[in-house]
Amino acid sequence: MSLTELHGTVQDYILQLIGNVASYTGVTEAVRKLHLAQQFATEDELKQLQLKWLPGSLQVWLLKKAIQVFGERTWKYQDSLPPLPVPPLKNTLDKYLESVKPFVTAEEYKETEAVVREFEEGVGQSLHQQLLERAKVKRNWIEDWWLDLKYLQSRGSLPLTSNIAGFIPVTDDMWSAQGVDPADKVPLFLWVSLHLWKLLRKEQIPVDKAVLTGQPFCMDQFRKIFSTNRVPGVTKDKIVSNFRTESEGPSPTHIAVLCKGRVFKLEVIDREGEPLTPAELKIQLEGVKQQCENVPEGPHISALTAGDRTEWAKTREKMVEMDAVNAHNLSVIEKSIVVAAFDDAMPKDAGEALYQTLLGSSGNRWFDHFNTGVAYKSGLFASTFEHSPADGMVAVYWGYYIFAQLQRMGPIRKDQVLDRPIPEPEELVFTIDDEIRDAITHTEETFIKQASDIELICPSFTDYGKKVIRSFKLHPDSYMQTALQLAYFRMHGKPAPTYESATLRQYYHGRTETVRSCTTEVVNWCKAMVDNTVPVEEKKELMMAVVKKHVKLMEEAKNLLGCDRHLFGLQVLAQGAGIPLPSIFKDAAYTKSGGGGNFTLSTSLLGYTPCPGAAAPMVHHGYGIFYNLTSERIFYTISAWKSCKETSAEEMSASIQQSLRDMRKLLMTS
Repeated sequence: MSLTELHGTVQDYILQLIGNVASYTGVTEAVRKLHLAQQFATEDELKQLQLKWLPGSLQVWLLKKAIQVFGERTWKYQDSLPPLPVPPLKNTLDKYLESVKPFVTAEEYKETEAVVREFEEGVGQSLHQQLLERAKVKRNWIEDWWLDLKYLQSRGSLPLTSNIAGFIPVTDDMWSAQGVDPADKVPLFLWVSLHLWKLLRKEQIPVDKAVLTGQPFCMDQFRKIFSTNRVPGVTKDKIVSNFRTESEGPSPTHIAVLCKGRVFKLEVIDREGEPLTPAELKIQLEGVKQQCENVPEGPHISALTAGDRTEWAKTREKMVEMDAVNAHNLSVIEKSIVVAAFDDAMPKDAGEALYQTLLGSSGNRWFDHFNTGVAYKSGLFASTFEHSPADGMVAVYWGYYIFAQLQRMGPIRKDQVLDRPIPEPEELVFTIDDEIRDAITHTEETFIKQASDIELICPSFTDYGKKVIRSFKLHPDSYMQTALQLAYFRMHGKPAPTYESATLRQYYHGRTETVRSCTTEVVNWCKAMVDNTVPVEEKKELMMAVVKKHVKLMEEAKNLLGCDRHLFGLQVLAQGAGIPLPSIFKDAAYTKSGGGGNFTLSTSLLGYTPCPGAAAPMVHHGYGIFYNLTSERIFYTISAWKSCKETSAEEMSASIQQSLRDMRKLLMTS
């Protein structure tokens, strides 16, 4: 062994020893929490954490060094995460039978129970054994199936079936208080996003952990935040991620900018791996806008990403074959850190911004890219996220990070323009013919027609929020799910098969399991709430039973003890074996209870942040409902198809607000 190798080995040993001591003594966890505070805490909260006897600049330096020495690297625990388990077959089938009861008659339930038991004693046993064998050789037995069958093989328009939109609530009042010029907004948004990119490159994003147990979560999805794109295929798309950490090698250093139907490439990272300054980014972005002034709009190539996936794949293949420049330009866009879009629309609030971002100008979105940020002429900012490579929590993390950091940003200063050349915008000019122009026009017209059929609103409930809910020792998410159930039941006179996502990130490459929130307890309570003869105390007891049941279902789902993912795996195996589809999947109760992607209420908690999101409903007769629970208020978005005469986002919103008021009234009952 050479002296250089010996020195490196000793150094690695010392660093490992320091890390072990730090972990044992709790230093590592303390540094992790300080790092999280640095990313998400308000200015007032940060001041409370500061040591008054140390200068602020020295504290910043010490924290930076502590993160370097004692901080856990973002993907430190990936190799030690437990594999995704296969739940017991009986548990899954019992859980499934319990979940169908609200949607079938007693006679129908007997028939379904017979079908399920036949499956359990027959073909279900062999399929389950095959799944156990698969799990022995794959750390996550569902990962490939889920990605391919639920996302990549889908042929529908991404914004109408898969993408989600997120809004960052940075207000004019906040900007004004910080002395930020309106023209500085977009460069600051971009700079903060690039700073997050830098932290990921250095593996310095703190590892997410379970609040109660401290168990590390899988961080694999964070690799998909930047430079990740869904490439269309004739029968199946593919996910291509070009992000690399510093230890892995070079990563793309440019972004793509969409403006007036044209596309530009901007180099935004300097030679040392640092983002350009906000002032430099501002010069670049103004250069893009200047090139788009007083000239005809571009060909709106990006509109093709909003259309049918097979048609887009065929058009893309033709473009690549037509000119090597086209292939180069598409590669540039798909590898970009993020896509930024300037939009002339003037949304006034979160609801309008979310609608425009997801369902507005398809000629100014790259729906295939994981992250397309849209800067509106009205000063608002939102993003659309391609859902297949990562779940909503990644988008929420990104959005809340941007929001938290921007609250500390001051105005762009002239001295931020360093004495160095600033890379100029490079327009990506495509070679296209009449056939491609017709495809763009057809895709835009089709998307406009489809998107105009969706109603999307983002109200807020201001009577109370998470603080009041917790004062009654209730879980805020379970409480909100309970309110949604009552709201739907009152409006439609029947229970709704409901999907809520539960994270499986405690497992290797874990995604989500379904919480079937509509239970027998829900139906009993809802019936009582619309019956004036039922005593108030009984209504309160029934409501508490609903909340308690939801907490139990959520905890079980986080441990893959729901029923949907296991049933999905068994169905995939049956279809792959070429045997007749087992009766359990053809039984009416399977669809009635939401199986096969037929949930009437498609819901998700976006955390306890003020950054709302939105998506289209899962089914035509259903609702898409995302919600945020902050201390003093509840934000939620509702989407519904206008062409469905049964649904109304506005009426559902009114029903939700009434339910929340009635629930608090029940809790106030002594």
